Amino acid sequence: MLNRKEVKEVRATLTDNNAKLEKSIRAANERKRKLVEKNKRITYDILSELYGLEGQELIDAVTAEHELMEMFKKRGMDYNQIYELTKYQNHRLMNTSEG
Repeated sequence: MLNRKEVKEVRATLTDNNAKLEKSIRAANERKRKLVEKNKRITYDILSELYGLEGQELIDAVTAEHELMEMFKKRGMDYNQIYELTKYQNHRLMNTSEG
């Protein structure tokens, strides 16, 4: 059995350990928040470069594309079929512009 002094020391140690743990958790959460923000910026930059658009124009283009994909999916197409359709359309456009 612990005497009063030992109980006091154990409580102090637990309090100290809890404070350290909470500090570590806050630091980890801050690192996570920064990584999420960095990931968002990288994703935005990639999409902006891909579409050649920024801001609301980029949002509108991605939204329109999403709605088109949903329309194809509702008509029974899966992602592979949609991808094949875009490959076919891109091939036709490149051959038309070369001719």
